[in-house]
Amino acid sequence: MNMERNPIDLQAANHTNRELELMLAGRKPLAVFYDEISVLPDERIIPEARFAPHVASGRFVRAEAVLSGPFSPRLRRDFRAKYVLFALAAEAWRIPAFLLVQRVAERTGHNEMRERLVSSLLGYTDAEIDAWCARSFPKA
Repeated sequence: MNMERNPIDLQAANHTNRELELMLAGRKPLAVFYDEISVLPDERIIPEARFAPHVASGRFVRAEAVLSGPFSPRLRRDFRAKYVLFALAAEAWRIPAFLLVQRVAERTGHNEMRERLVSSLLGYTDAEIDAWCARSFPKA
């Protein structure tokens, strides 16, 4: 793909803070929110109330998981992230797929393959993923 002739505006493509809008439009199949459990609940981080009516109506499905990370000197314990995931009902398969990728990444670390899998599950296009990975994982 020639990125020069078809540049992707990564800022415009970013789904952050537009998750609900994009899901309601059918343009985003999965939204994932997370943070260290010690700072939750916080609607600014995980907007449960905004998504709740759509879960109640059956349009979205919701799941949550707590995944452990490395030891945090600041917390004096292992980092524990609470993930809350919302998927379009017909795309619910993306939730266990995302959690599987995260669990594997706990052992393998962050890499381009993980980024491509997660970005695809979140609904980014191949062109957006290529542009993001070209910036995030420059080839030598």
